[in-house]
Amino acid sequence: MRKLFLLGIAALTTALISANSVVYEADKDAIFPNPERGFTEELGGETKLSDSKNHVVKPEADWYFDLEDPDNADRKTQTLVMLMYYLYNYKSKDLSDKLLKGFDEDMQILRDHGFKCVLRFAYDWNSKNDATLDYVKKHISQLKPHLASNADVIYVLETGFVGQWGEWYYSKNFGNETQELNDKRRQVLEAMLDAVPEGRFLLVRYPLIKLSYLGDEVPLTAEEAFSGSNRAKIGHHNDAFLADWGNDGTYGRNGEGPDDDPILRSYIAAETLYVPNGGETNVEGATAAEKIYQDATTEMSEYHWSFCGSTYSEDVTNRWRKHGIFDELNRKMGYRYELVSAELPDIAAQGSTKTIEIQIRNVGYAPLYNARPVFLVLSNETDTIAIQLQSDPRRWLPNGELTTISESVTIPKDVPVGTYELYLHMPDAYASLAADPRYAVRFANVGTWDSKTGMNSLKASIAVTKADTTGLNNMSEPMEAVKTIRNGQLIILRGGQTYNAQGTKMN
Repeated sequence: MRKLFLLGIAALTTALISANSVVYEADKDAIFPNPERGFTEELGGETKLSDSKNHVVKPEADWYFDLEDPDNADRKTQTLVMLMYYLYNYKSKDLSDKLLKGFDEDMQILRDHGFKCVLRFAYDWNSKNDATLDYVKKHISQLKPHLASNADVIYVLETGFVGQWGEWYYSKNFGNETQELNDKRRQVLEAMLDAVPEGRFLLVRYPLIKLSYLGDEVPLTAEEAFSGSNRAKIGHHNDAFLADWGNDGTYGRNGEGPDDDPILRSYIAAETLYVPNGGETNVEGATAAEKIYQDATTEMSEYHWSFCGSTYSEDVTNRWRKHGIFDELNRKMGYRYELVSAELPDIAAQGSTKTIEIQIRNVGYAPLYNARPVFLVLSNETDTIAIQLQSDPRRWLPNGELTTISESVTIPKDVPVGTYELYLHMPDAYASLAADPRYAVRFANVGTWDSKTGMNSLKASIAVTKADTTGLNNMSEPMEAVKTIRNGQLIILRGGQTYNAQGTKMN
């Protein structure tokens, strides 16, 4: 009954009468951090890793995670970092225990600061000199258990390893200047598909890689999405966003056909509803950047971008800032959920089943791709009870689509009698992060976010009554209750009878 004493009687009566039907106000302007989406910066871009220099994150941590630094203002809204591990000194030898230990320690630094990563391994950034197939496969095998043990802070894993920057184009050992999936490249892809942690996605640089591997041009469907099949695990990254010639060959067919194939664009648009897409723009030069910067909002929306480099190329990203597009991209990249309305029970007996209906709109460019639970939470000063819902947020589609959660919810029999505030909670799926509010999903609404708990208030309360109470809880569900205050106490009128807040009939 904590809430009853915080409001004046007149205000309380109005709130309680309408508590089971709520309309929410969207926050159209706020930019705030949310996990697994948004702008990212690259760490490790020119570090030749070795046994003595075995970290990418650690050397930059004090600077990168210093949110009080005025130069890091954008980072207050970021939750992702792009990590490049250049294995330059391991092209012809095994990865050392020291290097693998450094990787694990980097992942822990991310965990400590509430971040996840877009992760790629490569051998060189200024030449096409990569390792041989045997060493690539050996390195992937060595990394596999470390990827699995750190999957909680890996958002997506890019295929990498092949060619300059690990971008699968310029390569000494795997066929040069090609997007074709020859036998060696196929073996790398298969090794990476085996190594990618369960429930995580592997992103390929060109759609042609996935098409060649699968042997068809059928986009992933809603029915097969999230099934764990290779078709469902392979997503996309585009490191030439908005560039000429079909984004520097991203939408080309290796010289066979148009540089910018509308069929490949349609393919990406269709299946990125179910697999991630992201990358960076590489357009350099003021004239070229001015020509294409405004296309970002349209293309990110159409191809469902969930992450993008915030700096490179600065010719483009600076124009996003100058013309106000950066903030719009920062709000809408990935998912952005808004509570629209809800129909919620305002009284329920222990062990009873009630129907809830919550409408949610995703105004972002993409869905949420990694699995995540959704809980209806009952909470007061002494108790918090989380009831998992069946709705899958990976299927809350973007670009303004409305999703209705309509479910029957059973109140646990052992819930203590009392009045509870109702919340929607979407914590991380991994136990290692589930209690950390930095990894919980925030909705874009006015006055709903609780940063201490990572929960979103549904702006409604429910009175839980004893399971064996006679009278109120046995009344037929359609019969409307009227709530009022009498002598400072909550009184419920239903069916011509009078009940107290615990559902007991009053004389």
